[in-house]
Order: sequence, then C-alpha cells, then structure tokens
Amino acid sequence: MIRVGLNGFGRIGRSIARIISEKKDIKLVLINDVDSDIQNLCYLLKYDSVYGIFQKKISSKKNKILINNKSINFFSKKLINQVPWQKYNIDVVIDATGLNENVKQSKKLIKSGIKKVLITHSPEKNIDFYMVIGANEKQYNYRKHNVISASICDASALSPLLKEIDKKWNIENGFVTTLHSILSYQNLLDGSLKSISNPSHSWKDYSLGRSTMMSLIPKKTTSISAVEKCVPEIKSKLAGMSFRVPTNIVCASDISLKIKNNCKILEFKKFLNNLAEKNPKIYEFQKEKLVSIDHLGTNKSLIIDSNYAEVLNSKFLKVVIWYDNERGYSSRVVDIVKLILKK
Repeated sequence: MIRVGLNGFGRIGRSIARIISEKKDIKLVLINDVDSDIQNLCYLLKYDSVYGIFQKKISSKKNKILINNKSINFFSKKLINQVPWQKYNIDVVIDATGLNENVKQSKKLIKSGIKKVLITHSPEKNIDFYMVIGANEKQYNYRKHNVISASICDASALSPLLKEIDKKWNIENGFVTTLHSILSYQNLLDGSLKSISNPSHSWKDYSLGRSTMMSLIPKKTTSISAVEKCVPEIKSKLAGMSFRVPTNIVCASDISLKIKNNCKILEFKKFLNNLAEKNPKIYEFQKEKLVSIDHLGTNKSLIIDSNYAEVLNSKFLKVVIWYDNERGYSSRVVDIVKLILKK
C-alpha cells in the first residue's frame, strides 16, 4: 500500500483525492491546505459543479477528513516543509499548489525521509525529472530522481503524440494552438492584473485581466517548453499559443506539423488508430463528430479526433486532440505515483 500525502486541495487536489479513493493499492493519508475551513473543503469534495456529486460518504471529525469512514489527517500550513509528513510514514507527497516556493522546499522533505515529491506543474528550477507517461517514463531513475514534475495538462496530452509522430515522420517544424478552459484565478469581470488571484503570475499583458466569461483571450503558452522537457528531440522545432475559452472543462489542441518524410492520409489515420489500440490508457481514437463536453471525465491522456486529421501535399499534417485537463491529467498523476515507487 502506497501512502500518499497531498499538499493543496484545489481543483487538481480534489480530483486526485477522488481518484485515489477508488484505488486499492494506494492510500491518501494526509491532506494539507492553506484554507483551514475543513467543513468547506469537505463540501467542495462532495459537491462539484463540473463532475457532479461524489458518491461517497464525506464528513469531518476534529482534524480529519473521512471518505466512507476512512480517515485522512488534515493540516493547514502555508508551506510544504511545515507539515509533519514523516510522522505519518508518507511515501510520496504530491504538491498541487502551483507554488514555486513549495518546489524549492521539497528538497528538505527528501532529506527528512520522504521517498519522493511529485509536483503538478512544470517549474523551471529545483526539479530532478519531468515525466509524462507515454513519452519518457522509461528514462526515470529511482536513485537520481527524487523531486519529479508531472508536467502540465497540455504537455501530458501533447507529448506522447508528438513523440510518436516525430519518430515516424521526423518533424521539421510546426505550430500548436491550445484552447484552454477557464481557470479559477481568472477574473469574472474586467479587472487589473493585480486582481488576478494567481499568486505566482508575472504577466504584463493587460488583456489577461479581462472577463473570462465573455471573450476568447489569446495568451502565450508554456505548453511547448513543457513538452520539450519531456521530449527533447523536438526542441526548437515547435512554437505555440493559447486561447482561454469560456468553457468549464476539457481542452483541445490544434496541431499543425511540417514533416520530412512523406505521409498519406490513410497511413496517417491508421497510425493514429494503432496508437489507441496499443496504448488504450493514453490514447483514444474518436470517429464520431463530438464536442468538448462529450469528453468530460475521460481518464485518457488525449483523444485524437479523426475527423480533423489531415495531410497536405504529403508533407504537412494537421490533427486535433481533446483532453480533460483535470480528470485526465490527475489520472496520470496517480499513475506516476505508482510508477516512481516500483523500483
């Protein structure tokens, strides 16, 4: 039984908690969140506007959260190193706060006896290994890699597919446009950049303070640099941008690639279908004409939309993918927890 501690109980933290509660080989032992209102956190775990009511008994008792009467210890500390993880024999701490200061402090946890720390974003510093399952998990080294990044939802979806396409046809260059659902720190009404509730942002673009419910908001993206950390063979071959779109969940990426080796459309679609058949945990091959909400709750890393897979002049590929940026990504985070302790 893998004993897990969870630092941060926001959208991703609660999604991870739901997934772990369904597993028999992994146990959530401790939750830490800066919000000390444990009853409010239980309420949010139980009632979710996106995924619906959690069909388990949720309650709190003193400093514990109970899921179907199984007790989870609760703390409310500001930083990851202030929590007594060692006292509860935690194997892996998952940091789902998005704060770089917690990444920095994670080394202290390793020195104190925690086996691994897993980060649910892609910081530039203080990470031993960036892992995306389906792309580079075979390069993981148990002895060397202790603070591990599970990358970001976009890279978790893009990396496996881009790696396989590059291996098959050799990507020359390309562009990726991501359509990303709203995030909790965006403004409902127009406001200044200071009004955005993301404590770590350093944005200068005033448009990012505009109402998230009324417009598509163009934005620079970190998805390509995150992919490059996991798939270095495509470094400097791709560029990208993002649109924040006024939908609650499920993202898409529009991928356009110039390749060096010739490709035909039937060959391309067969290749994409084979990926899904060989790796059903990672890929799904969609044939029906669907929309984003149809993929709500999928635990796949990405869904390839065959309706928009195209080949132009044997040298230019186009493909659209869908991914649940919470449930799908969190499913891979839990898979990574199990993988990094195998050895």
